[in-house]
Amino acid sequence: MRAFYRGYNAATGRRAQQVRNLHVMREDGNFAGKQGLCGAPGWGVTHSPPVVIDPLPSAPPDGLVWCRSCVGHAAALVGQLNEFARIIAALNDHGDQECAS
Repeated sequence: MRAFYRGYNAATGRRAQQVRNLHVMREDGNFAGKQGLCGAPGWGVTHSPPVVIDPLPSAPPDGLVWCRSCVGHAAALVGQLNEFARIIAALNDHGDQECAS
């Protein structure tokens, strides 16, 4: 798997401030290698080529966060969606118990 983010300005070499999400690259279908699993465009546009990270990093670069939708889709692709749902439910139950005490 690969990742990418948008908003890199080729002229200045800096990322635009509004860019915060690191997307997981779609590797199948019509937009393989050109779109995030969430549907975010990953193709280049004027003054804003995508920055591709290969392989998928274990944590996003400084200043970025994971695209929540892409992470959910990626979990399903690797067969871990149910496990992630169990972890989230357990954490939610733990948080509810702390609030009640």
